[in-house]
Amino acid sequence: MLRFPDGFLFGTATSSYQIEGDNVWSDWWYWAERGKLPPAGKACNSWELYEKDIELMAELGYKAYRFSIEWGRIFPEEGRPNEEALMRYQGIIDLLRENGITPMLTLHHFTLPTWFALRGGFEREDNLEHWRSYVELIADNIEGVELVATFNEPMVYVVASYVEGMWPPFRRNPLKAEKVAANLIRAHAIAYEILHGKFRVGIVKNRPHFVPARDSERDKKARDEIDYTFNRSLLDGILTGGFRGFMRTFDVPASSLDWLGMNYYNIMKVRASRNPLKRFVVEDANVSRKTDMGWSVYPKGIYEGLKAFSEYGLPLYVTENGIATLDDEWRVEFIVQHLQYVHKALREGIDVRGYFYWSLIDNYEWAEGFRPRFGLIEVDYDTFGRRPRKSARIYGEIAKNGGVSDGLLEKYGLWEKL
Repeated sequence: MLRFPDGFLFGTATSSYQIEGDNVWSDWWYWAERGKLPPAGKACNSWELYEKDIELMAELGYKAYRFSIEWGRIFPEEGRPNEEALMRYQGIIDLLRENGITPMLTLHHFTLPTWFALRGGFEREDNLEHWRSYVELIADNIEGVELVATFNEPMVYVVASYVEGMWPPFRRNPLKAEKVAANLIRAHAIAYEILHGKFRVGIVKNRPHFVPARDSERDKKARDEIDYTFNRSLLDGILTGGFRGFMRTFDVPASSLDWLGMNYYNIMKVRASRNPLKRFVVEDANVSRKTDMGWSVYPKGIYEGLKAFSEYGLPLYVTENGIATLDDEWRVEFIVQHLQYVHKALREGIDVRGYFYWSLIDNYEWAEGFRPRFGLIEVDYDTFGRRPRKSARIYGEIAKNGGVSDGLLEKYGLWEKL
């Protein structure tokens, strides 16, 4: 058996807007009503069916669950918290703990209260007082959680919303983008000051594995530039107080992290551009068959990412790693092979403390709508029935056994020596 350390968290992950349903106070709902996004509707109806979801987690043997709080549910209006919603989230935490499942909480997973978004959201530094009120409410009322992430994939949010303009508020303005990134660093510092002590506070970073498209100095330089900008600049800003944006450097409050989460999905190739307004071009590396998100699968990238992030000297968690496919055998292979590389990182002394598969259940995949299927558990979006896939049960056996069996390695694993 490929055995993992005692206490290693084998868990799953979701986010509130993607599974709860009826998040009518959030900016994504606002823009969906205006035809700019696929409607989420009831999503997986997990706001009503969370007990069933937790029952399935316990039955399958999962040891941890990462989920998020929907800020718009907590503050549907400025200054008026929703006590009932706050109690529901506490009830979810309590039920997880009763079932022996370790909760990990995320405070911001892409969505904003509509009223906050219409005031300029994180574009305006003075809006951070509203963020402070939200974080203080969580600190004063939520119990039974050790691990709290302030933000999920902040650079994905910045790029998708303010560079590519695919997500709310649909801007394409690099100057605004880097200002938002600086304000997210300021927001993290506020949250860390409030939460640290009661919770262990971290942040979750998506880390694509970037490679140069060609063996040329220009492409290698372009790769290094985007690797720093996307994968490291925000973390360095948090820890040093100096954030190097796309075009400017910002003085931000130096803060800290108690742990670091890494989301890993894909490998991207980078080539230098001759267009002075677009310094590089990034596209799928085309090294494998494509997932239903159009991504190549490259298991070694999870190891390379953990090795790179270990330089920060923090405990690491793989907070998301998953595949969108209807081929469940491929999903099992994906999990086994990525866990082989997580184990390699552990053998080399890298402090990895958990692995969270994305996602527990099929869900609303942002601008892609409901088409991609990431879930270990299949969801019927008409009836909200849940049906564990074969992969769900195999991953449960891995979690219960604390490692990957020889049989799984022989059938699904990588043969090369790691």
